[in-house]
Amino acid sequence: MKRKEEPVVLAIQESYRAVEKKLYQICGALLASLFLVGCRTADVTGLSPEAQRRLDYYYLEAVKSDLAGRPDDAFELYKHCLEIKPDAAEAHYHLGVYYMNLDDSARCESHLSEAVALAPDNVQFKEALASFYLHNRNKAKAVPVLEDMVRCNPARSDVLAQLVNIYMDEGEYHKAIHALDRIELLEGRNMSVSMEKFRLYRELKEDEKAFAELEALAMDNPNDLSYRVLIGEQYLLAQQPEKALAVYREVQQREPDNQALLLSLLDYYKQTGQDSLYHAQLDDLLYGKKLDSRDRAMLMRNYIVEQESAHADSTKILQVFDRIFASVPETVDMLTLYASYLQMKKMTDRMEPVLERILELEPDNPAALYQLMVLAMRSNNYPKVQEVCTQGITHYPDQLPYYFYLGFAYYQLERQDKALEVFRKGVNQVKPDTDHGIVSDMYSIMGDLYYNNGLKDSAFICYDSCLVYNPDNVGCLNNYAYYLSLEKRDLDKAEEMSHRTIVAEPGNKTFIDTYAWILFIKGRYSEAKLYMDRVLAGNIEQDEEVSGGVLEHAGDIYACCGDMEGALKYWKMAKKKGGDVTPQLEKKIRLKKYVGE
Repeated sequence: MKRKEEPVVLAIQESYRAVEKKLYQICGALLASLFLVGCRTADVTGLSPEAQRRLDYYYLEAVKSDLAGRPDDAFELYKHCLEIKPDAAEAHYHLGVYYMNLDDSARCESHLSEAVALAPDNVQFKEALASFYLHNRNKAKAVPVLEDMVRCNPARSDVLAQLVNIYMDEGEYHKAIHALDRIELLEGRNMSVSMEKFRLYRELKEDEKAFAELEALAMDNPNDLSYRVLIGEQYLLAQQPEKALAVYREVQQREPDNQALLLSLLDYYKQTGQDSLYHAQLDDLLYGKKLDSRDRAMLMRNYIVEQESAHADSTKILQVFDRIFASVPETVDMLTLYASYLQMKKMTDRMEPVLERILELEPDNPAALYQLMVLAMRSNNYPKVQEVCTQGITHYPDQLPYYFYLGFAYYQLERQDKALEVFRKGVNQVKPDTDHGIVSDMYSIMGDLYYNNGLKDSAFICYDSCLVYNPDNVGCLNNYAYYLSLEKRDLDKAEEMSHRTIVAEPGNKTFIDTYAWILFIKGRYSEAKLYMDRVLAGNIEQDEEVSGGVLEHAGDIYACCGDMEGALKYWKMAKKKGGDVTPQLEKKIRLKKYVGE
C-alpha cells in the first residue's frame, strides 16, 4: 500500500496564478516607493533642469492620483511624463499596468518591455513583465525574463520554480533538473525536490541517476527508514521486485515493525503473486496492533476499493469491519469509514449507533453530528433532531443548519415559542457566504410563526426578508399571498405572488386554491371557479391535498357563482373532512347561502 507522498516542489512554490496576481499588486505595493524615488531613478541625461522639474512634478501628481484611486487622471499624467521624457521608465511601467487592466495586451507589453529595457536592474519591472507573459500563456517570452531575474538574484527560488514548470511543460527536462538543483542548494534536499528530480530522470530513462537522488535523500535522513522504504516502493513500481525486496529486508533487519515497510510488503506480496503471504500480512495488519489507527483505516479503505472493483458481496466487508472492532479498540477513523460504507450501501438503518459511538469518542465530530441530524430528519424523529442540533450548536455556534433544523424540530413538536427563539438566534449567524436557501426558509417559517401568534406585521416583514434571499421561494410566496388575502390588503401583490407559485408548480392544488381564493376575494368569481375546478378534479374525498378549508373555499366560490347546489355539496364535504374550516361553515349550510367572515 502506497504512503501518501509529500507535495512536490512545484506545489509548495508560488503557483502561476499567485505570480499573475503580483502584476495587480505591484501598482499598489510599490507606488509608495516609486513616489519617493520619482523619475530620478532613470537616466536624466539630456533634460534641462526646468524639464526635469516639470517631469518630477507631473510624475508626483500621477502617483498621487494613483494613490487616490483616480486611475484615469494618473493615466493622462503618465502620458504627459513621456511627452517630456520619452524614455521615462517608471511612466512606461505605470502605463503598462494601466493597459493591462484594460486587457490591452499589445500596449501593455510594449510599455512594460520598454520599462525593463530602460531600467534593466529594476526587479519589479521584470517581475511585472514576466507575470504579464505568464498570464497570457506566452512561455517563450516569459522564460528569458525569468532567467534574467534569477541571474540578477540567484536566491529567487520562487522564480526557479516557475522555470521548472515551464521547462517541464516544454519537455526540457535537463533544464528543469538544473533549476531543481539550484532550488536544492537554496533550500536543502527534501522529499519534494528529490521526488521531482527522480521522476524527471525516469522520463529521461536515466534510472541510475534517478535512484541516486533517492539514495542521497535517504543518506541525509539515516534515522528515518521510511526514506529507504520509499526506494523499495519505487523499485517495485519500476518492475524490479528483487531490488525492492533487498531494500525491504535491509529495513526489516533494522526496524521490523516499521509501518511503511509493513504496508509496502503487502504491495510486494500482491505484485509478486504470493497470495498466501499477502492475505496473512493483510490479516496481521488489519486485526493486529502494528498499525496506527490512520494507517489501518487507510488499509481498510483500499481493501474496500479492491472488493468493490471485484463486485464482492458487501457482507464480506461487513464481516471484516466486525472482526476489526472485535480485535482492536474502536477509533474515530475506522468508525467514520464504517459509517461511510454503510451510507454508500444505503444501509442507513445501521448507521445511527455507529455515529453515536463516534460522538462518544469525539463529541464535536462535525461529520457525525451532521449525518446523525440528517438521519433523524429523514425518519421524522424530531426529539432526536432537537438533541443532535442542540449538541451541534454547542460545538459550532456559527453553523446555521443546526439552528434551522432545531427550529424546524420545535415547530413540528408544536413548541412554537422555542422555534421562534431558535430562528431569531439563527438569522443572527448569517454571513455573506451563508447558503441563501436556508436563510430564506428560516425567514419563511418565522413568518408563519409570527402570523399564527397574531403578529401580522412582523410576519410580513419576515416574508419580505425571505424573498430577498430567495425570490422564488414558492412556499413563502403562497403563504404570504394567502395571508394578505385574509387581511384583504395588497391584493394585487398577493395575486402576483400566488400566480408565480402556480406557474412554478402547476399541479400543486394548495397553490391553485390560494390563487382561486385571491380571485374570489377580488370579486372575480367566474375566474376563481375555473381554477377551483382544477383543484376539485379527481377523487377529492381521498385527496390529502384537498382539506376541509379548501372544500369550504370551493363552496363559497360556487355560491357566489350562483350554483347553490354545488356550494352545499362542497360545504357538507368540508364539514365531514374537517380541519381548517371557519366557524361560519355551519351557518352557511343551515342558511344555504354564503356568509362572509
